[in-house]
Amino acid sequence: MNARDIQVPTSRGAVVVSYGVGALVVLALASFLLNIPIQVSDSFGNMLKLTVPWRDMVVNEFTQRAYLRPMLWLELKAVHRLSGGDYYAWFRGTHVVQVLVLVGLYLHLVRPRTWGDAALVPLGLAVLVGHHTFAGTVNEAFPINTFMTVLICCYAAAALSLGEHRRWHDPLAVVLFWVAALTVENGLLVWVIVVGGSLVGARGVSKGGLVALGASLAAYFALRFLILDVGAPALSERASGYGFSVLEPVELVARFGERPWPFYLYNIATSFMSVLVGEPRAGLFRFTQGLTLGWPYPAIAMAVIASTAATLLLGVFLWRRRTVWRKGEFTRDDRLVLLFLMVLVANAVLSYPYTKDVIMSPAGAFFALAVFAAARSVVPLAESPARLGAALLLALCAVLSMTWSVRLLSVHVELWVAARTVRDHWAYVHDWVQLQRIDVSGAAAAELLDTLRHDALVVRPPEGELDWAKRSLFY
Repeated sequence: MNARDIQVPTSRGAVVVSYGVGALVVLALASFLLNIPIQVSDSFGNMLKLTVPWRDMVVNEFTQRAYLRPMLWLELKAVHRLSGGDYYAWFRGTHVVQVLVLVGLYLHLVRPRTWGDAALVPLGLAVLVGHHTFAGTVNEAFPINTFMTVLICCYAAAALSLGEHRRWHDPLAVVLFWVAALTVENGLLVWVIVVGGSLVGARGVSKGGLVALGASLAAYFALRFLILDVGAPALSERASGYGFSVLEPVELVARFGERPWPFYLYNIATSFMSVLVGEPRAGLFRFTQGLTLGWPYPAIAMAVIASTAATLLLGVFLWRRRTVWRKGEFTRDDRLVLLFLMVLVANAVLSYPYTKDVIMSPAGAFFALAVFAAARSVVPLAESPARLGAALLLALCAVLSMTWSVRLLSVHVELWVAARTVRDHWAYVHDWVQLQRIDVSGAAAAELLDTLRHDALVVRPPEGELDWAKRSLFY
């Protein structure tokens, strides 16, 4: 228990209001998520693979090249089996539950206890949901967003590390590591979070648990590179943003095939920058390009302003706490900020094969924790007698509030657009199937296609503009 926990009494009303705000954020996202049918591109193709027996699926996923993600498929298989054919309700419902758990863990980690904390909760949640790295966890599904699974595991690992030690913390930390690491590669960050927490004084996981996690990390790399020889994604795997354009796999191989390290370093550096200043996005300097052509798109400019303002707030916090940290003294808020810095660096390194916003979603999620912690410690300085400093801080807070509110609303707009786009795809799904050369001649594949298409276009048809507005939480 840190000094702040002892000195600051808890207001039950503030806690209730904070979780109430969290519930409203989840309800808003849920209303849009549940309006999106199961997607065509990734979801339909993946669901075709779910018809194979459990044993065959596990063997297949442990023997493919470049990717080691068996837990991803086991998660999809489990929900597919439980659905009993009601795919929309189960897969979309699972997505909503994921959002609920993530927001609950966020509030658990920041621990709003006073009315001042409660006033900062809307900002913190706006940073969490409005950050561009978060968008890919809700507007895409496979048909469950497995990056969201990793976010939940990362937050849960932080909760274990920062809490008081319990016997079940150690085995649960190991379980979280294996679930996350075998779901998507950035799940390896669970190890970084728990070990990083111990480095800054957190004792939620014992030394024995840390040893078990270290052994698990070594076992993962041995399994991937020595036993199964899965390897890592090659340059020929997919297109990637570079500078002002997207390079196709053939172009990447031609330019970096013999010396890939410059490309890998570019991916690491741009992924790091993307979280802090919102530029570049997926390796592309869209804001910079917009400035050279006249003026960037407002949405891109808003993302850069919002992220940069939040990073400036973190900078103020880091400067104020530097002396205390040199003495090895850390509050819970200090640990949240330092964990973000560790996750940011590690997440950027893990993104070396190619850049994608959603790959950096763990760093974005911890950025939201760090911004809340910084705001809680720094905002009271606005009452300082130093008028100029107080005025600048208040101006920064105003920019944060306005820009992140817009970013939060933009996520809902993206989800609304996604719902209409997905329905358009289902209207012409047979053309897409032919283009992708997917065999749907079998009875099971044809039935799945017809069920999902009927569900998207008939059972849940697109709503008109007025109907959508009336049912929206923002009407």
